[in-house]
Amino acid sequence: MTPPSDSHGGTRSPRASHREAPSLASPVFEIGSLSVFYGDHEAVRDVNMNIGDRQITAMIGPSGCGKSTVLRCFNRMNDLLPTARVVGKVRYHNEDLYGREVDPIEVRRRIGMVFQAPNPFP
Repeated sequence: MTPPSDSHGGTRSPRASHREAPSLASPVFEIGSLSVFYGDHEAVRDVNMNIGDRQITAMIGPSGCGKSTVLRCFNRMNDLLPTARVVGKVRYHNEDLYGREVDPIEVRRRIGMVFQAPNPFP
């Protein structure tokens, strides 16, 4: 039997095609009915998604559609904006990131964010 070939003419292991997809049985992030407001403006409406352990996830869309706004909810960066309000569920390893007992500074220590245009000297 000839091993399967890849698009570059090489061969790949028969085992590679039988890898199991990451389990979402206990996702790292659970986002449910997430909406984000800046004042009266609803920037993001009703986002639902799960991100599993070691899963690569891409958020793709035009400028201004809310990708960064959703990402800022993962580490509570929106809390730093006085007019921002987050509604819905954001869970990390089954912990409600917006629960009253959760320290937002500790969340930011554990969940980092790399900005698109870093500026070390604001």
